[in-house]
Amino acid sequence: MRTSYHTQQKTALLTFFKENAGKQYSIDEIIAAMGESTLGKSTAYRLVKKLCDDGLVRRFARQGSAGAVYQLAGVSCCSEHLHIKCVDCGLLIHLDNAACDALSKTTGFVIDDEKSMLYGRCAACVGRSK
Repeated sequence: MRTSYHTQQKTALLTFFKENAGKQYSIDEIIAAMGESTLGKSTAYRLVKKLCDDGLVRRFARQGSAGAVYQLAGVSCCSEHLHIKCVDCGLLIHLDNAACDALSKTTGFVIDDEKSMLYGRCAACVGRSK
């Protein structure tokens, strides 16, 4: 019986990631959004690690800290392009290869796509602060 309980939690966690595919979440943020009665902290860490190992979820370093955030892995490989992330709402946008190529041509840098994240504020968050 214990196995199906964890399967239900894993399914709920994967559903959470699918419903929030455009954003990244820390473990604490996942638990807060799903409810601690649905998913405990140690279970969340274990299941997120499993989803990462299975290639369904990606792990990213959190800006300005040693922590990590997680996001549903896209249809295409996330390590092959740049990302921009809103520091207010967490919206993550995948930039196409043309943007990466233009940056490389302009600056002369060879960009490490797997580690490239640009931070700023999305149009919606900028609009809310006006």
